[in-house]
Amino acid sequence: MEGVALRDARPEDAPALARIHHAARAAALPGLVEAHTEHEVATWLAGHLMRRHRVRVAEADARAVGYLGSGLDPTHGPMVFHLYLDPAWRRRGIGSLLLAEALAAHPLRLSLYCLARNAPARAFYEGHGFRAAAFSDGAGSEEGEPDVLYVRQAIAAGQGDVA
Repeated sequence: MEGVALRDARPEDAPALARIHHAARAAALPGLVEAHTEHEVATWLAGHLMRRHRVRVAEADARAVGYLGSGLDPTHGPMVFHLYLDPAWRRRGIGSLLLAEALAAHPLRLSLYCLARNAPARAFYEGHGFRAAAFSDGAGSEEGEPDVLYVRQAIAAGQGDVA
């Protein structure tokens, strides 16, 4: 994609990524009660997500405009933990670009959670071949919001063929 570069996140990116995180959620989920401040999100991004998993930053005009964090989850295996875009940069293919890297790294199976009322995100993931595998009532989530577990799984040769 012209004008957008992907690179590995650095700890100093954490405040900008936390701002993107909060802005994206506020735009997509009006009324969402955030469980964590931007500062807390930045601390978690730098101290946990970036240290344990892969975080890729989409950069345009010399600034972060989105990011994706992915890695291995003990329950679900390869998983996208975060995918957020600056709302001003949505619908330009950046989310697809970030997701394509995660899919290339984990072509057989990739999972993620999405808040159930985030219809644009759900349509995005479904458009990229993810299918809803489980639904929750939100009782176990920090936000108290129902969510959906999505899974994209490669189909083995011969499966799904109609005789």
